[in-house]
Amino acid sequence: ENWLHKMSEALMDEFEDVSSQEKRFMKLWNKFMKSHTVTADRVLPSKCTEFFRKHVDDLIKSNLRQEWLLHLCNLWDFGLISSSHVFACVTEFDKEVR
Repeated sequence: ENWLHKMSEALMDEFEDVSSQEKRFMKLWNKFMKSHTVTADRVLPSKCTEFFRKHVDDLIKSNLRQEWLLHLCNLWDFGLISSSHVFACVTEFDKEVR
């Protein structure tokens, strides 16, 4: 699986129209999701919370709040998480920053 992560990251680095911040966030998210079995959309809210708790230090240190928020908004836009879950995740992020 390690080779798969490396290949995925190398392919992500080839995108020229994606910022380095977006790439960093997506690498964290993809690695997390590949290491967790998600069999139904209904578990995505808890996976978002689990991802945040596991990577909170990386997200804050790398200043990835905007990328986290945009990702949550995309998940909401596709009906995968609720607006209240987006709010809860962002609120939790902001509490950690303080």
